[in-house]
Amino acid sequence: MENKKKRRGMLALLLGLALTVCGGALLTRSGGRLEYILPAPTATQEGGELNALYEEAQKQLASIADSVTASAVGARAQGLTLSTETQSAQTTVYAVGSGYFDVVHETLLDGRLISEADVKRAEDAIVIDESTALTFFAGDEPVGKTVTLNGLNYEVAGVIRTSRRLGEMDEHVAYIPITAASANALAMQTVELTAQTADKTTGSAILMENTLRTWQSGGSFYNYNKLALGAAMPIRWLVLFAGVALLLSLVSRLNAAAWGRVCYYADQLKTRYARDMIGGMTASVLLALLGYAALAGAAFALAKFSIDPLYVFTEWVPEVVVELSSIAKRFWSLNDANAAAVRYISRNYCVLETGRGLLRWGLLALLLGAWMNGVPFFAKRVQMPEINKER
Repeated sequence: MENKKKRRGMLALLLGLALTVCGGALLTRSGGRLEYILPAPTATQEGGELNALYEEAQKQLASIADSVTASAVGARAQGLTLSTETQSAQTTVYAVGSGYFDVVHETLLDGRLISEADVKRAEDAIVIDESTALTFFAGDEPVGKTVTLNGLNYEVAGVIRTSRRLGEMDEHVAYIPITAASANALAMQTVELTAQTADKTTGSAILMENTLRTWQSGGSFYNYNKLALGAAMPIRWLVLFAGVALLLSLVSRLNAAAWGRVCYYADQLKTRYARDMIGGMTASVLLALLGYAALAGAAFALAKFSIDPLYVFTEWVPEVVVELSSIAKRFWSLNDANAAAVRYISRNYCVLETGRGLLRWGLLALLLGAWMNGVPFFAKRVQMPEINKER
């Protein structure tokens, strides 16, 4: 029965490890990315509303160009009908501006991506993903073929690796120039201003959010460094808890070993001179000091790993540590992305939320597996040797 319980515990540990690794991988996919998402303007028969918003958004991003490494504007609509003479399917369409693929990296399989020239001339060019190409052009070369998007013809310029994200309802994904979407009066749902930053602090994010909210209020801002760090905090707490337990165990064992040497030399002094043992005693003292220094360094690294996020995002630090209400407020605000009354969700946010869920379930599985395998949650007391007082 005990062996069966341990086998189940090992399965739980392996499952927890797999979920944690998968969740962590999803959290790192959007690292360094900032997004501001607005509702798209209502399209009219004349078109042009989306293009006007695009040009103004480009100016706003240009004003913060010194604080980000790349930026771009795009728009998104789900549920548009993409078809050929024999096939049709609901498709998620991204209307992209200049430099979009410098920020949102996609793997090109055939042809080319939407270029700056396509955007300037409002070309009816379209880039489809591999899944769409296989559905509509199985066995044929898709580049150069014509597809129809909501009744309008577009020429396939390229094919990218399947780029469907978690949370997207449509199986197929396509990209067109944002100016073409505006000219053709396509009804887009959201406009997404995206920037990439190598800055791990909050300076770039604060500047971008303040600039864009001053320009257009009511949008949803996402700082994926902050969101990913907040989502991974339970894992940091687990590492902190396990690290403290391990350090306490090692300190206890080192104390026992050091005291054992003290007892040994105290016993040897009954029959030997101290000068004969000075070398061994010195080596034992130095080894003990080295061990304590290593443990002190490990404790410092563990503390730094645990509190580093609080240096970056100081708003997570409780105002008064002794007040439980303040601590609870800061704890729940790690998920402050849900605080806004109305939020416009991006594909990257859906991926991050999935990663957060996998991490939480992975953490529970790891704790369950540790409990089923009888892993002690606190260091066991090590029996200290006694000095032999007999002469």
